[in-house]
Amino acid sequence: MHHGTTATVEQQRLRALHQLDLLDTAPEPEFDELVHLAAAICGAPISMVSLVDEDRQWFKAVTGLDATGTSREVAFCDHAIRQPDLMLIEDATQDPRFAGNPLVTGAAGFRFYAGMPVLSPDGFAVGTLCVMDHIPRTLTAEQRAALRILAGQANARLELRVKRRELEQALARAEAVTARLTASEQRFQTFMDSGPFMAYLKDADGRMLYYNETMAKHFDVSRTFLLNKTDAELWPGDLALLYREHDLTALDSGGLVVVDEQSHNPDHSTSTWRSYKFPCTGADGRTLLGGVSLDVTAEIAREAELHRSQTELEAANRQLRELASIDSLTGLANRRVLDEQLRVAFRKARRTGAPLCMLMLDVDHFKTHNDRFGHAHGDTVLRSLALCLRNHLRVGDLLARFGGEEFVVLLEDTEEAHALVLAHRLMDAIRSYPWPLAPVTVSIGLSTLNPATPDANRLLTLADEALYVAKCAGRNRTIAYTNVYAQALETARSSRSKQAIDAGDAGVL
Repeated sequence: MHHGTTATVEQQRLRALHQLDLLDTAPEPEFDELVHLAAAICGAPISMVSLVDEDRQWFKAVTGLDATGTSREVAFCDHAIRQPDLMLIEDATQDPRFAGNPLVTGAAGFRFYAGMPVLSPDGFAVGTLCVMDHIPRTLTAEQRAALRILAGQANARLELRVKRRELEQALARAEAVTARLTASEQRFQTFMDSGPFMAYLKDADGRMLYYNETMAKHFDVSRTFLLNKTDAELWPGDLALLYREHDLTALDSGGLVVVDEQSHNPDHSTSTWRSYKFPCTGADGRTLLGGVSLDVTAEIAREAELHRSQTELEAANRQLRELASIDSLTGLANRRVLDEQLRVAFRKARRTGAPLCMLMLDVDHFKTHNDRFGHAHGDTVLRSLALCLRNHLRVGDLLARFGGEEFVVLLEDTEEAHALVLAHRLMDAIRSYPWPLAPVTVSIGLSTLNPATPDANRLLTLADEALYVAKCAGRNRTIAYTNVYAQALETARSSRSKQAIDAGDAGVL
């Protein structure tokens, strides 16, 4: 709520309206679609996005009415912007404020009005999203709620418009630097291809749609090599995950995100980039991810000159950690890669609503097997098990060694029923594998993402709990975690310790 005298608040409101630079502009789909939705949802013949100026109301978008605005004196919307919530006039002839209004008594013959204030980014009511009719009527609770939601969308689009204009102004300043070097008619293309920055555009799934000549030259690739490929297909695992995480942060926030990122170059050097990432809308209405990256390697080197030795040591350690993404025994992804991929998959599933499951496998009686045949053969069993699992998983499934004789399979875009089918298929494959000395079986715990899952690590915990129940129930089986098994878990713990289960107790493999 803005405080002050009525005149002061009105001056501030008009200033906020004019700063939007929307008055008397051409129609735009992002506002036209709002009025069409409002009219359809509310079943009204007329809908508009109205901006209330000093002495007029002007329609940024309108459907069902052949007009561009009215005087403010007769505007219903002038009353609506003075209210914090929906203004509903079911029959204007019965309302003292409007009974004598020319829009009611004249040829227009308006009777019904419902309008929600539309707010500037700094909170001033600059106009409304409203629907009108020539007959008295009302709105259902659902229609009122929808009108509020659509007004919120109008608010968000005004804010995005301001941010987009700020970005355009920043790019215009950069273009002015290029203008001192060339007066060519192809100034913008020269700027994008010859400027000291990498520019790129990706779709919401992370596939490269565009990149400039600077980026192509830096990575020594053609102008088409990177197109339609994701970060995971182009860059080392840890870097790809980090780039994707930054992209998702920008898409989720709806605004500009500034991050420092590194790249491994064709000459085996490392560059540091200050990346400006932001969501934008394509010509077909799809949400895209735009990015501009400036090389700040030299700048950071200068700032860190007094600590160069420490910086180089930390960079070397970081590179070693990035390389340590594979389990040396099995050749599978290790726990670090699993944790990072799980975090990205969890955020993606939360954002898109896609299903996400996890399988945790443990070799039954593995300690007994090691005691009988030796640890060297136990290592062979783990390598063979990794190969068997990998051969029976789908493209896109992540298989990782969790630790010891435990393995984890991350199943994106997979419902629980399909995950159970896959788990049984893996168990059958393991049982039929030509083990040289003794049969091998596994126990499997299954967890599934649901709206109550607080974070990615909880999926691991629930899969481990389900695995524990499977082992308590006799091993060589798959158990999916549900609330039913929470009670079974407590029962199992009261009669048999987890240490005994993990130790492999007195069974024969």
